[in-house]
Amino acid sequence: MKSFYRALFIISLILGTTVLSSADGTQNTEAGNPVNNLKESVLSYFNPVSGTVEVVNNDSTATVRFGAEAVIRKGMRFPVFREGKPFYHPVTNAPLGKTEDLVGRVEVKGEKTDDGSYPCVVIKGDVKAGDIVRLTTSKIKLAFFQDRKSDWALSEAFYGALKTSGRFEILEAYTPSYKPEELAKLAGELGAEAALMFSTPAKDDRQILAVRLYWAEDAKAFAEIQEDVRRDEVKTPASEEFIASTLNSREPWGSYKLAGGQLIAAGDMDNNGVEELIVSDGSNLTVYNLKEDLQELWSIKGSPGEKYLSLDTLDLNNNGAAEIFVTALTDGSGINTGDTKTKDESKIKTFVLEYDPSEGYRKIKDDIPYFMRVLGKTLLMQKSDPNQIFDGPVYEGEWKDGDYRPKRPLNLPPDANIYGFTYIDWQDKGQDQIITFDDKGYLILYDGQGQVIWKSDKAYGAFNFSFERETLSLAHPVKKWFVRGRLFSVRTERGQEVILVNRVPVLSNVPGLGTKGAEVYSLWWNGESMEEKMILSEISGSITDYVMEGRKLFLIGKGGLLSFVKNSASGEFSRGSILYYYNFKEK
Repeated sequence: MKSFYRALFIISLILGTTVLSSADGTQNTEAGNPVNNLKESVLSYFNPVSGTVEVVNNDSTATVRFGAEAVIRKGMRFPVFREGKPFYHPVTNAPLGKTEDLVGRVEVKGEKTDDGSYPCVVIKGDVKAGDIVRLTTSKIKLAFFQDRKSDWALSEAFYGALKTSGRFEILEAYTPSYKPEELAKLAGELGAEAALMFSTPAKDDRQILAVRLYWAEDAKAFAEIQEDVRRDEVKTPASEEFIASTLNSREPWGSYKLAGGQLIAAGDMDNNGVEELIVSDGSNLTVYNLKEDLQELWSIKGSPGEKYLSLDTLDLNNNGAAEIFVTALTDGSGINTGDTKTKDESKIKTFVLEYDPSEGYRKIKDDIPYFMRVLGKTLLMQKSDPNQIFDGPVYEGEWKDGDYRPKRPLNLPPDANIYGFTYIDWQDKGQDQIITFDDKGYLILYDGQGQVIWKSDKAYGAFNFSFERETLSLAHPVKKWFVRGRLFSVRTERGQEVILVNRVPVLSNVPGLGTKGAEVYSLWWNGESMEEKMILSEISGSITDYVMEGRKLFLIGKGGLLSFVKNSASGEFSRGSILYYYNFKEK
């Protein structure tokens, strides 16, 4: 039933859109994605355009004529310039043009008149007939604020749409008040020209995406824009729902705001008998202690030009303190997050950190030419190749003679690599099978002889990191590899089950908006078919990594919390990251 509701909601997002597109209440209907429509409506108030002041009256009203194709809205404001002295070429003395002096500012007060001009009012300066009105293509500084109760996924999608438009330099600051005067004051302190307030109120059977725009100089509202999203019978499910009969749970212990986080691992890294968390923002590491609250213990700065791909912990050298394994790309431009490609000179390496009571965290190994991943209590190693990325077999690693070395190759299916697979003994009878992601996010189950016995009929979300390399092939000019997501085998009363995270897109049929949240599933193979059960749902945020440590599940996602409320997946978000903590217990 949830799938039906979700499908209904997505269809309604696309088909049931109406727009309140101006401050005076003019309505029109547009087909398309509501987030995109909202973005376009905001952009329309900042169109690059120029015109000429024709008349200035004693009461400060004025008449301005713009180009015939210009899109002008009531409430728009323009700087006014006046031609100054001519300037000349420093060598030839040829005239090059005239200077322009900023002399004032005007606001559009109404719609186009019959003669094609626009009524305006002078709000600043000494404006005269013949002066030039112009809004250039330079980025507009826009202060972005959002209501604490806003839908996080829609806010993140709208924020991203504004940013990728290239029209705005988006600025942010925390505000305890949504009064226009306070927003305008903060916007002015940030150097912004205008303030934008985003909210997602509910009204009857609709979810409304709402924007109000204020000028920073006087807090005047100049636009109110709305996109209505039909909800009809769509019901908001509980923040977590446990369906698996063999797994019980508790409410989320909490959610935490982090300045930045993409990767996460857990382990006892200082040999004190207490597990720590280690989080990476992609270039640096932070170690946390999780007791009653999240406490930062150490900050470890990374090397310039390195982009971290995976993060794991394991006490392989058996000294009581878990080592930290970080696989990195040595050229930050070499990882593809949607708009970059690997460079020929990029290379993969792994370095290892270990805690020393007298020195803190220090590198004990560097420049290891292998991908490394921890699977249970086993270190995995796979060579990298400039052309193939993943080169040769995946090995079980060992600590020998003071070094990390490949011990023996694993017998894996041809399409498997070091990322995104696990061994699983469904009935706990000593009969291991292999389940792995493919590059599109589908799951494939292999029997003990390496034969495919099942493939999922759906993908479990896009992976966060991929590599692209140009090839000499005309048929396939670009080849792509992925850092596949984690799979975990857990023991239950039925034997063993696989736990995985599904990343849920903002809109499944509108690419490029990213993911709005995640779901956690349990899979169990009964010998003939795969039983899939959702055990956590509606986890907010774009989840980038997750780890299970015993009965604890930690997820980290893009976005941030300026404050958090325990046992709740909502709060006041800013750009940053969220850390979620759940606790499972076996029957």
